[in-house]
Amino acid sequence: MIGGAVALTACVSSTPEAVPVLPTPFPQIATTPELEQWTTERILSFRETQGAESFIGFGLQLLVLPAALESVETQSSVLVVSSAEPPTGWFATPLGREPIIFAINAENPIRDLTSDEVVRIFAGRTDNWLELGGADVSIQPVIPLEGAETRSYLQHTLFGDRQFTSSALLGPSPAAVLSLVQEDLGAIGILPLSALTEEVGVLAIDGHDPMQTDGYPFMIEVLGIAPEEPSGIVREWLAWLQAAN
Repeated sequence: MIGGAVALTACVSSTPEAVPVLPTPFPQIATTPELEQWTTERILSFRETQGAESFIGFGLQLLVLPAALESVETQSSVLVVSSAEPPTGWFATPLGREPIIFAINAENPIRDLTSDEVVRIFAGRTDNWLELGGADVSIQPVIPLEGAETRSYLQHTLFGDRQFTSSALLGPSPAAVLSLVQEDLGAIGILPLSALTEEVGVLAIDGHDPMQTDGYPFMIEVLGIAPEEPSGIVREWLAWLQAAN
């Protein structure tokens, strides 16, 4: 028993190992699902310009807009990336522009529509691709949820007081819109260009290709929004974004 006690005492009195220093939590940036890919691409590009030892990184929170704004008010995030109008008195700075596109099934041969034809489709007044020079296939509009940035923008700039057809399918995220368009030969969906994949086609509007952006009519302005101007690495990222445009 004595030998055991001596051994235990020696163990306790030895110098403890140093406790590792935990990294400072990454600054959290909030954005909506519609601008997830836009924001992610620019965070990754910025990281490539920074020294590996000096860049602490960012966390990205995907939230619907009201929750994103609340997150910066409660300081669980430091910035919201959005195209929404900022609350009165808040800091807001432009970060870039993003085309809103109309994606179609890859097997659909149509590649160019007028703005008026797009309106008629989503209002339910044109319901077959045959009317537009395509195949005899029923048109299936796919729209974002109410309140989504792309939908709100088009409602104000293109559709006005016209209502979306009741036969439209709802896509809660750009990925969901893409999935529905891929599955249906007659589908046409609304999403930001940054979410586009090679599995679907994209329409030029009024002769303007969204991939070129020059002259394309439907562009949202992306903003960095916060109650006060961010500091540190987040401010550096904002300045880098603006210089890159």
